[in-house]
Amino acid sequence: MPGKGAARERRKLNMGSYNSNYGNGDSSFFALRQADGKVLGRVRPGVKLSTPQPGMKDYRFFVDPLSPLPRGFEDSEKHGFTGFMSRIGCGYNAFANEADALHYLKTVFGDAFVTFTPAIRNNKFFVLDDMQLEGTTSFMDVDSHFYPIPAFGTVDQPPFSGDINKFCSHILTGKPLPGLSKKYWNNDVQPRVIVAATKNFEGKLGPWVVFAPLYDDAFDSTVIGEGGAYFHVKNNGPLGYGVVDFKNSELFSHILRCTHSPLWYVPEEFIPDLRLKLKPVPSDGDLLADSGVLVNPFADGEPITLGSGENGEKEFSPEDVDKIIQSFISREDREPVSSGEEEITSEEQDTLSEAGFLERLSETADRSGFLYDKDDLINFHISLKSSRLTILAGMSGTGKSGLVRLYGRALGLPENRVRFLAVRPSWMDDGDILGYVDMKNMVYRSADTGLAELLIDAAAHPDEMFLICFDEMNLARAEHYFAQFISVLEKEENPVIRLYNPSLRAKLYNGDAYPAEIPIGRNVLFTGTVNVDESTYHFSDKILDRANVITLHQGRFHDLLSLGKKEKTEWPEMPASLFESFCVHEGLGLKEEELDLLDALNDAFHKSGIQCGIGFRIACQMGRYLENIPQGLSFTREEGLDAQVVQRILTKLRGSAQQLAALVSTSDKGELTGSLPEVLERFSRLSSFTGARKVLEEKARELKLYDYTI
Repeated sequence: MPGKGAARERRKLNMGSYNSNYGNGDSSFFALRQADGKVLGRVRPGVKLSTPQPGMKDYRFFVDPLSPLPRGFEDSEKHGFTGFMSRIGCGYNAFANEADALHYLKTVFGDAFVTFTPAIRNNKFFVLDDMQLEGTTSFMDVDSHFYPIPAFGTVDQPPFSGDINKFCSHILTGKPLPGLSKKYWNNDVQPRVIVAATKNFEGKLGPWVVFAPLYDDAFDSTVIGEGGAYFHVKNNGPLGYGVVDFKNSELFSHILRCTHSPLWYVPEEFIPDLRLKLKPVPSDGDLLADSGVLVNPFADGEPITLGSGENGEKEFSPEDVDKIIQSFISREDREPVSSGEEEITSEEQDTLSEAGFLERLSETADRSGFLYDKDDLINFHISLKSSRLTILAGMSGTGKSGLVRLYGRALGLPENRVRFLAVRPSWMDDGDILGYVDMKNMVYRSADTGLAELLIDAAAHPDEMFLICFDEMNLARAEHYFAQFISVLEKEENPVIRLYNPSLRAKLYNGDAYPAEIPIGRNVLFTGTVNVDESTYHFSDKILDRANVITLHQGRFHDLLSLGKKEKTEWPEMPASLFESFCVHEGLGLKEEELDLLDALNDAFHKSGIQCGIGFRIACQMGRYLENIPQGLSFTREEGLDAQVVQRILTKLRGSAQQLAALVSTSDKGELTGSLPEVLERFSRLSSFTGARKVLEEKARELKLYDYTI
């Protein structure tokens, strides 16, 4: 480790050196331009009074950036970014005076780092969004310029289930690494290193492995696509790897590992330390065979000396250091694993965690030939857990049916248990999809969809999963052919589909094969796809109140170039009991402020005079969705709330400009106005509502152009 004097000299680098690689910035005018990726910052000890509306008092605060900035944001180095106390959970009129606001700011954020998504308003004022508290280091007041490092996985949940060779292969072959999205990383920034968590194999490789180009300062290019992150080495040059050296206590104590983002932030002068002792990836790609690194570098029992500057040195025992490492390598607070519990039973190996299943789903999507946004995959999974009907909407060709199929593959289901029902415009009632009783011949005539047989099979095998998709379900009126399912699927206890009157069963020749009533267990997942065009019907509230309607994000066509070679993977079948263990069915699930948000949205609808609103059914299902968000993922409750507002509430926003003007519209300056944007702004402490605001902007544009929105 170089001396502290040299380190201080390197620390004199200003932020301009970071941004020299990111271009000169586009000076085009935007009312509000949102960047990709996260920036590290520190909150300044000062506030300024702001009065957004008469009778409303707010306070501005400022955040100094400490890490590279996106293209076009270079001037913010001098001015910092502006935030508002109302947007960090305080609300308006929360403080009596400036001193009270400053005290709160110092208490909560004054001694810690924060991350945020930068934005620029009118090409002049730098603003921040979704600020999150990320933690501290031992050298808070010393380090000032940090470099971001993508960090994949955690020690308890490593990428690719701990297969570090597979992780390395994805880098070398140009395949995506799931876990890093545009939400966290800007494509303009080329990382100097990346790190990945790994499991221990035969006493080789430590908890974190470093990858970096062996002879270049940084990766040659980075692409954040729908399937994950792609890193390329210049001229396909040698890729180096090594193990994070936790014995280097000074390096260790300077690194900030984010709590809410898959990122490390490392002071500029310590980047070379992460690249020390890198060696080329073996030609066969087998890092495990080539590495002789011990799992626990402190297992030899020798005390580790941690430098403490002018105050002298203090020796720590291996147990002390191990406790420090355990707190560093896991994002959640977890108990250190006892060395006496190394063996894993076969039962534990066969049990797939929910995070492991989502990783499986992401990998399946990578190999599907489609570019799916990772948040869309998580959103779809949560919706299937929390709602009996999930509908995928969007333009034709965006991969709606493909997503249902790959979800079935991730579940490990055989093709006969993933059923697509192509909806026909002639369907009028449930007899068209289930069948009917032929009273003349006294037999039950099953429909050619095969749905009745599939439901009977599912009832007979409750621990097997079944996936049903009504493809292009709005080609006919779903309220007609789907009527019985609408009523049944909202029942919590013992839902059944009736084929015919039970009194007829004994009279039917095939009554034993076709029971009068079929119980619908939670082993059956119902989905649908819809295209919105001139050939389709629009859903009524009867359908919208009972379904999550998800509009998939379309990726960039250019990202298709980064798709790797497709390899078919067969996953072991997931039993229904395991899937059910992922689900939460109890409790309202909504917090007090979230209920206040729904009341405010309802009030806005009612005041506008349109026949639209939020019923108790929607509130309960929204709460269930939020309760079913898996812990420890990048998909947060704030994002989930935003998704639910889009999927369960804004889908009902349709009609003429005259009807909706009070709810959403645009001003003469092109700014979004109306009671709905105002409500979202008032409750911005709950979520940034990025998706909801985008939908409202699209609705406002449609109203302005066509005088109508659907």
